[in-house]
Amino acid sequence: MNESQPFLLLRARPRPEAAERLLAWFRASHLRDVRKIPGIAQTEWGTLAGGTILGIYTFESSEVVGAALASPQAAYARATWERWAADLEELSIEIFAPLIPLPIYQSAS
Repeated sequence: MNESQPFLLLRARPRPEAAERLLAWFRASHLRDVRKIPGIAQTEWGTLAGGTILGIYTFESSEVVGAALASPQAAYARATWERWAADLEELSIEIFAPLIPLPIYQSAS
């Protein structure tokens, strides 16, 4: 992942009884659907010791984030999570993007 590219971080903690099924769906279907979103450059995934599933979706650039999230492919990828709602203890989605350098202001007093 390039540190200047924005990325979306997804965290999903399934209930223990659904963990295996959810992970299998996540790897086989969800990641495939995310790769179809225009503007997504890379997908990565992993799991934490407590069973939380991580998805890291890197955008091509800051300019494509809005269009990518508004695309029909992204709407489809989001909608497929609905079937898992009862099997999740937590689902969070965060977007991280680099900030442009801010000008330094000096006091004139």
